[in-house]
Amino acid sequence: MKIPKIYVEGELNDGDRVAIEKDGNAIIFLEKDEEYSGNGKLLYQVIYDDLAKYMSLDTLKKDVLIQYPDKHTFTYLKAGTKLISVPAEGYKVYPIMDFGFRVLKGYRLATLESKKGDLRYVNSPVSGTVIFMNEIPSERANYVFYMLEE
Repeated sequence: MKIPKIYVEGELNDGDRVAIEKDGNAIIFLEKDEEYSGNGKLLYQVIYDDLAKYMSLDTLKKDVLIQYPDKHTFTYLKAGTKLISVPAEGYKVYPIMDFGFRVLKGYRLATLESKKGDLRYVNSPVSGTVIFMNEIPSERANYVFYMLEE
């Protein structure tokens, strides 16, 4: 499974950088040593699993750009954007929907398997896009799907 690249505003590091101009309508990918002199925002690449660190009560604290693995699809989210979290907990969890997928209310996000082998499903509470999936390490399989409501 390929993982999207996550860029966050103001996280200075040696990773890839991207400039956002015109309120998210222009995206400029910068080379390693390239200087940026425009009037847009600079976002720096962070580890995919760290995206949850930039959220507080399901609201983004900083601007975020997500570049999906096809390298042609992007999602730009401004600070203050409210995401809906949908937990999926079970003995085994099998995600059905992946990041970037658009789902309608009631669509299945994941299959949960109990120790007895019973199958249950986690359904989407809203119509929207799956922005981020976070696996939470524990004895049981735990995922949290973060969705952007339409």
